[in-house]
Amino acid sequence: MPLADDISSRTPPLAALRAFEAVARLGSLSRAAVELNVTKSAVSHQLRGLEAELGTPLLRRGGTVRRAEPTEAGAALLASVQQALTLLQSACRDVRMRARGQRIHRLNLSANPSLAALWLAPRIGRFAELHPDIEIQVHLHASQDPAWLAQDIDMALLHVQPGGPRDTQAGDILLMTETVVPVCHPDLVPTARRDDPNVFLEHRWLEERHVDSPETDWNTWRIRLGLGDKQSQAPLMLSGMATIVSAAGAGVGIALGRAPLVDEALESGRLVALMPALRLNGSWGYVMRVRPNRPIDTALPALVEFLLDEAGAHAVDRD
Repeated sequence: MPLADDISSRTPPLAALRAFEAVARLGSLSRAAVELNVTKSAVSHQLRGLEAELGTPLLRRGGTVRRAEPTEAGAALLASVQQALTLLQSACRDVRMRARGQRIHRLNLSANPSLAALWLAPRIGRFAELHPDIEIQVHLHASQDPAWLAQDIDMALLHVQPGGPRDTQAGDILLMTETVVPVCHPDLVPTARRDDPNVFLEHRWLEERHVDSPETDWNTWRIRLGLGDKQSQAPLMLSGMATIVSAAGAGVGIALGRAPLVDEALESGRLVALMPALRLNGSWGYVMRVRPNRPIDTALPALVEFLLDEAGAHAVDRD
């Protein structure tokens, strides 16, 4: 007698997973429908079916929620779905390129987790569309220490402080500098009060653990906002700008956001800026560092030019 299918091990349809990923990323069933070239009702049907099959809600949408947001279960699933879709796209691109007799160039990049998640990841997809013959793999490093040899890194995007403990080196290519501005969830502070310094005393402060960076320290901003010795809660200390953005986006409190890492969240409306006229220049920036003695080819210069264009375009937007 055949064994019954094990529902717990069955993989949901790819179309449903694609619909979920698109809605979670774009924040809207309508936008996802346009991207997937299907109707809004078809996307909604796919989502309902996926949630029913997995037995849990994956997205918060409707009601007081302005844009679709992953639930805790949805956030856990989203990262894996995006990784799987990226692998599938890469594999299909390889097959197409080989079928056409074209050579595929591969580049290994290394970046810290916050830069990779908040700035680099959205751009790698656009670069792949422009350069289907170049395959990018992004590795993560901590403590400014790329695994140059173990991961065969071609280029690292490094967080540096000129003249500081993490100084630039000869040959580094300046990618972008930082500015710091307070940010929060749009529902946390009414629009009419986003230039009122007193609003900062009504909410928890979120602070990133960051060395030699006075512009991301609330003691600096207490003076800048003219709050003096007025009482406030002790800052909630978190590690990494990606964590800060997630906490602020969940409405936990007001954070000191480092642009350009918060630019995508501000543009999408997931976060809003408070007191933007008081924005501070950062003491850190990002450079692109090519592995010494790396062979010259056409792939890496194309990526360098693309990233410089992206960084320049966002710097103009902030101005």
